Amino acid sequence: MSYLQLKEDILDQELCARCGGCVAVCPEKFLKLDDNSLPVTGITDPQAACGSCNLCHDICPGKETGTGTSEKRLFERVRKSKERWTGIARGFHSVICPDPQIRRHSSAGAAGTALLLTALRAGIADAAIVIGREEERPWRPQAKITSDEDEIIWCGQSTYCIAPNLQGLRDTRFRQVAVVGLPCEIQALNKMRNLADVPEAARKVAVTIELACSSSTRTQGTEHIVTEMLGARLDEVKRLKYRDGGNPGSFAVTLENGTTRSIAFWKSVAEFNKFKTFRCRSCPDWWSGIADISICDGDQNIFKTSRNDQQSEPCSIVAPRTDAGTRLLDTARKSGLLEVKEATFDEENNLGLQRKRHRSQRLAEKHGAHAVPSPPGEKERPFRALADTEVFEALSQTRGET
Repeated sequence: MSYLQLKEDILDQELCARCGGCVAVCPEKFLKLDDNSLPVTGITDPQAACGSCNLCHDICPGKETGTGTSEKRLFERVRKSKERWTGIARGFHSVICPDPQIRRHSSAGAAGTALLLTALRAGIADAAIVIGREEERPWRPQAKITSDEDEIIWCGQSTYCIAPNLQGLRDTRFRQVAVVGLPCEIQALNKMRNLADVPEAARKVAVTIELACSSSTRTQGTEHIVTEMLGARLDEVKRLKYRDGGNPGSFAVTLENGTTRSIAFWKSVAEFNKFKTFRCRSCPDWWSGIADISICDGDQNIFKTSRNDQQSEPCSIVAPRTDAGTRLLDTARKSGLLEVKEATFDEENNLGLQRKRHRSQRLAEKHGAHAVPSPPGEKERPFRALADTEVFEALSQTRGET
């Protein structure tokens, strides 16, 4: 009765991370994702159809992320209290891809794209899972599995909208896949790998690259900005980018008539707050810390940069964690796809991390620990958790403010 248990424990409690992992591991392919990225089944009697199979429930990161078990398998220890929000890392590096064509389609230093291209060119992977856009509805994100370098480069653009990618692992065309994912997606993959009998979906993953996440928005958030703030019809949209031009860029849509409408990046981020799922808002992980390598923007507060009407030098911060992650970064450097320098990471002043830290604490206090995703490692010492708007203001005061 696996799906019924998943529905009772996760879906009905609004804890679905919408990662697509359950779809990837369902041996009978009973599950698919609906238009809201939630797993549904067309079978009339799930209890009889699923039998004793519990895979979808076992690998779900919605409530139990499995981070401690994953850390013991990967690092032979769990994170220390000082590693609560960064995880176990082998250091931090500032990187930038020197290729202007790659950077033009990417955000920050284009680290994710450069690492994926490195994996393909070095024979580490024969395909990558990336996030592109639907052909018929180009304002909606869509996971794609591809071996085409041009498509990987085009998909390097940032996406601040829920876009499940793990269901792409059902594709049988490729044997070694590089996965770029958010913390919940990386957790689901590692929960698969923690099983005694590792599902085929996880066995084909060659390397994992993690993007920091302060929370994603539902598709309705993107549609709201297009229709209500930019005054465009959805059927007019030809192209959409969440960070178009410069760094941090702007939320922009190009319409069928060739015109472009945009709003400042910080305005879109603030507006997205109205369209979060409970699981995203209560998530206790900015990085999961259990990918081969993790990435974040080199600008620790792109919201502030945007609100000040400024631009910052594009770069990314990467944190290799495993032998595979270290080799991938080193190969990217030697091949010239990335320029790499030693760096530090300032978690106290990183807006995305602090938003996640305060928001997850507030929701845990409000709803109880039983109702929110389990945090990794030791419980953080009590602190006065600020509202999301207060975190914005505390870390993002504009010029002239005190």
